[in-house]
Amino acid sequence: MGERAAVPLRRSLVLRLFALVTAVAVVAVGLTAWLTVRTTAVGLRQEQGEAVRAGARVEDALHDYAATHPSWSQVGPLVDRLARAGSRITLVGADGRVLADSADGEVPVPDGPSTVIDVFDVAPVPDPVPDQAAQEESPGPAPVDQCPSGGVCEVVAASTVGPPPGASPIDPRVVGPFALTAAEAAESHALARRVASCLTDELETGTQVVDRPSGRSSVTSDGLPSAGPQPSTSPCDLRALQTPYESERAPLARTQQLVTRCLARASGPVVTLMPDLGWSQAQPRTPSSDRLVTACLTAARRQVLAPYAAPAARLFVSSTRQEPTSFLDLSTGNRLRIGGVVLLVLVLSLGFAALAGRQLVRPLAVLATAAGRVREGDLGARAQVRSQDEIGRVAAAFNTMAERREEAERLRKAMVGDVAHELRNPISTMRGTLEAAQDGLVPTDRSLVDSLMEETLLLQHVVEDLRDLAAADAGDLRIVRAPVLVAELLRQVAGVHLADAAAAGVRVLADAPDDLEVVGDVMRLRQLLGNLVTNAVRHTPPGGTVTLSGRREGDEVELAVTDDGEGIAAGDLPHVFERFWRADPSRTRASGGSGLGLAIVRQLAEAHGGTVSVASKPGDGARFAVRLPAVG
Repeated sequence: MGERAAVPLRRSLVLRLFALVTAVAVVAVGLTAWLTVRTTAVGLRQEQGEAVRAGARVEDALHDYAATHPSWSQVGPLVDRLARAGSRITLVGADGRVLADSADGEVPVPDGPSTVIDVFDVAPVPDPVPDQAAQEESPGPAPVDQCPSGGVCEVVAASTVGPPPGASPIDPRVVGPFALTAAEAAESHALARRVASCLTDELETGTQVVDRPSGRSSVTSDGLPSAGPQPSTSPCDLRALQTPYESERAPLARTQQLVTRCLARASGPVVTLMPDLGWSQAQPRTPSSDRLVTACLTAARRQVLAPYAAPAARLFVSSTRQEPTSFLDLSTGNRLRIGGVVLLVLVLSLGFAALAGRQLVRPLAVLATAAGRVREGDLGARAQVRSQDEIGRVAAAFNTMAERREEAERLRKAMVGDVAHELRNPISTMRGTLEAAQDGLVPTDRSLVDSLMEETLLLQHVVEDLRDLAAADAGDLRIVRAPVLVAELLRQVAGVHLADAAAAGVRVLADAPDDLEVVGDVMRLRQLLGNLVTNAVRHTPPGGTVTLSGRREGDEVELAVTDDGEGIAAGDLPHVFERFWRADPSRTRASGGSGLGLAIVRQLAEAHGGTVSVASKPGDGARFAVRLPAVG
């Protein structure tokens, strides 16, 4: 099985990896190129549109500041905040002095186009009527029979109301002294809501409450005429909406005075201003009179509001980001260069894919070959992969697994042979004895029964040892933990083995403090020490001594069994706890038992969370020490 089975080309990992990477590379490069060209034009348009929107946002923010501040002295932080979007913002006064600049002071003022920030001139005044009707007078009041509820519109015959302040070139956010107090604004809003509700019922049409920057609220509706004085018969008190509040009286009177003077100089009509800065006049309205009143009202408002708003200033907005046209040029030459780069990237991607696929598959093939040999029974097969990547780590793990499997197979075979040998001796002895008795060669007396019992007990001992080891290997070895007095434990074990030791001419001694305790299963600990004592008595000559001792060392208790027998050779010490291992390979009954006793000792010590060790020199005896956790 040294040869590797051929893999069909269509299933080759190299081919599939190459095809996958090729498809990915082609799609990715092609889409990248297409998207680059496709989105660049869209990006240019979007950036231009964003620049326009950004400029509009800057202008609106500065208009809002100018409408609510008497000067530009504190505009610096606002300019810096607006410039964070990637623009340079410079504000220059009418006298040419720089009021604020988001750039450093050494940077000169831009020479590009500018916008004027002037809250008193934000839009042209719309003509109230079409040009072809400029010479026609406005129509008269609506007939009474066309008004809902019989009389809401009758007032137009007596007075006509001018356009609202929204038609003025002055920014509506400039309110200055016309700003209501919080209490007045709340009262105005509540009043407007009541009137709107009433008009909804009266006109049977929708109404809306509008809150103006000054805090004053008004009511709008498709079916509502310009609001002048209303008759007392109307259930909706529109007159209350035009009642000035205390904070409005002084600035409204000042504005009325300036408008009256202006109109008097131009021989214009006499008008009465309302709190929302509309007006009413007794004379019929004409387009020319509306323009005159609007001009005088605008001039008066500018004079009254001038101390409360920032003066006009020039605004320069320039982008600090690189222009898109400076890094992209879709000329014929650049298109050819882009195509060449795309082709180069594609070739490099394919070459890298082929190289990576070959390097990836080669160690995998070696690993697969070794695994196939192991599967077919060659446990000595190894994967010779020396790379340090993930595949190398997998190969190292495979080699370790194969080595352990080979070792496990060797131990299994040895164990089967050892078990067969251990069971064969007593069975052969029993069979021979029974055949001899059957043939009348051996009398069936008490000695025969005693011999058969001895062999039966030996078989039982081997089977029980094997059962304990199997339970330990499966994790089913039950340990009932409880505090155990070491001195009493050692005396019990010594007492059990006194008879066997006396028969062998060996003394057994026990020595431990009376208060020394250990946590463990007393029956399993007796089994552990019993195996050690049995092993020590077997290897101690007549006249020798076996000593059981216990002492505390830090957080552990050491239980030791020491003998003065022939000792253990240094080369045999690493193997004494292996199963079925014995220093004398002849396996005679005089030289040892089943070879499982010390293996069981190690399993029981580890099950108690402890360790077991041995120290010995040939001719100087042996000392087996078990270390277990102490109590307290």
